[in-house]
Amino acid sequence: MNKHFSNRPGKIVSFWKGIVVSALILALGIVFSIAAQAQDKIIRKDGKEIHAKVLGTDSKYVRYKRFNNPNGPDYFIFHSDVSKIEYENAGAGQKEEPLKLAREHAKNEPAAELQLLEANALKYKKRRNIYLAVGTAAVVAGAATFIKLGIDYSSYKSDIQQTNDAYVSWYQTNYGSAPPVGDLQKKEGFRAFASPGIYAGAAALAGGIVFELIGLKNLNLAKNTRTEILRRKTELSFRPFYKPTHKAAGVSVALSF
Repeated sequence: MNKHFSNRPGKIVSFWKGIVVSALILALGIVFSIAAQAQDKIIRKDGKEIHAKVLGTDSKYVRYKRFNNPNGPDYFIFHSDVSKIEYENAGAGQKEEPLKLAREHAKNEPAAELQLLEANALKYKKRRNIYLAVGTAAVVAGAATFIKLGIDYSSYKSDIQQTNDAYVSWYQTNYGSAPPVGDLQKKEGFRAFASPGIYAGAAALAGGIVFELIGLKNLNLAKNTRTEILRRKTELSFRPFYKPTHKAAGVSVALSF
């Protein structure tokens, strides 16, 4: 009797484990079934359909994975080859919106690129002016510090020399010989005399040179950007096109000034 009741809790636990496992398997089956049905359709202009998972669109391409190989490589297709995209998880009115937005962006891309280049040219010009101004001021301040320290050091040496000469003359007059070397004043080296101003001047010079180099770099960037803007505005662009609806192909030529 005791043995019979001791096995009963284990049977109950096994029964509930079986129910839980079955429920999980059923739930996973439903999830995978729903996921299997969620697929996008890329409809080409020639009428062919691509069953895929669309990963994104940009100004030129639609990027997707093949539905039957979700872990495979990414594929790309030109917008010009796509009629529409049907997004399985989107509303009816939203199925083609990402593609339309990408196409509108593609139409405005040249103008947007020129605006970006103009903004970059202005940014580089401002940076050039700031860095060159600060760098020039720092270099001038550092150079002025060294010049002032050099003048002061020359004056200091001259004073020491005059004092020693006067002492030597007095000593010879009174004692008839040259004074001991230890009696003469010693001259400090330029670094010891000019410290700490010499370090401030060196820091100003080094910092000024760095700022000057950055300013010159921005000057070169601004120049190159302006050259690129001029090239974009004056270049001839040849754009091949194909219209399957009209069965026409050719090359469009655009000249911008």
